[in-house]
Amino acid sequence: MSSAAGLLLAFALVSAPPPDGQPQAPADTFRPDPGWKALGPSLWFDPAKRSLILRARVALREGPLEHLLCLKGTKEHEAVLATPAIPRQIHAGLLLTGAEPGSTVRFLPEFKPPTGPSIGIELQWEADGKTHTADARQWVFDDKKKKPLDIDWVFVGSGLLDDPVTKKTVYLADDGDLITVANFASSILDLPFASAADDASRSFSANTSQIPARGTPVTMILRPRKSRPAGKP
Repeated sequence: MSSAAGLLLAFALVSAPPPDGQPQAPADTFRPDPGWKALGPSLWFDPAKRSLILRARVALREGPLEHLLCLKGTKEHEAVLATPAIPRQIHAGLLLTGAEPGSTVRFLPEFKPPTGPSIGIELQWEADGKTHTADARQWVFDDKKKKPLDIDWVFVGSGLLDDPVTKKTVYLADDGDLITVANFASSILDLPFASAADDASRSFSANTSQIPARGTPVTMILRPRKSRPAGKP
């Protein structure tokens, strides 16, 4: 997506209970910092740390993945986390951190992997009366390497499409592809290498032992990496 299109988006700003035997999700005691700027539902910008704060809930603890994060009510069957935050506002919030989107995956006429600035993602949640933190990559298991994901997501920026019927401009990530581990041209954040979405080729699964109870509220903190090239752990 071009910088001009990104700026247009910036200006546009202004669950079921767990099965028996599964741990119960804790109550949500989250309170936003007064210094944060509210961007929309479950979304804030921290100007002091130039970070995007996003709230989500655990949707999936085991099984193959296509997403770390999806839009609530869309793809929870293949995403660890789901959020009600509005996709185009997530994009605009990332622009506020200073990140500039790169390019989404290209499949034709030849494959070109996603590109963009590396984005670090920290997760925070409550369990057993304590606050826990983790790098989001620890919640995604690389089935080929037999270890957690060790490469950052990159800000690719999804895309815009003019609907010929409604004559409206559609932001592609509105379909739910927010932070993906399989390559989609609609992703906001994607992995900077080839990662197929078909069942036979999927490479990632939920790292169950690291993920808290389904329904657990999670605070996601996104910020550009400093002096870390895309594709490097």
